Amino acid sequence: MVKLSEQLKDLNLTVKSVTSERAEIVKMFVDEINKEREGTKWKPVTGRSVAIQLSCLKTNFELYNWLSQCRDYKNRNGSFGKIYYGALDLKKKK
Repeated sequence: MVKLSEQLKDLNLTVKSVTSERAEIVKMFVDEINKEREGTKWKPVTGRSVAIQLSCLKTNFELYNWLSQCRDYKNRNGSFGKIYYGALDLKKKK
């Protein structure tokens, strides 16, 4: 009798990591934040935690706009996480 685990190894199952446009945008945020966290005391963030934080932004247009603002701030002042975490608190309070 063949074990189930051996049968599953032969199936070549692939799981898509990005299932929607919103998930793709959240992944962009995760990648940018985790780039800054390499070599620091901070652990990498997960997609789920970022998605929960970004739940105050309802449309994909708002997400793209926020991503653009964060990247612009990073290019001018050097910290994506500073603008992301600092200004996101203000957006949640509105």
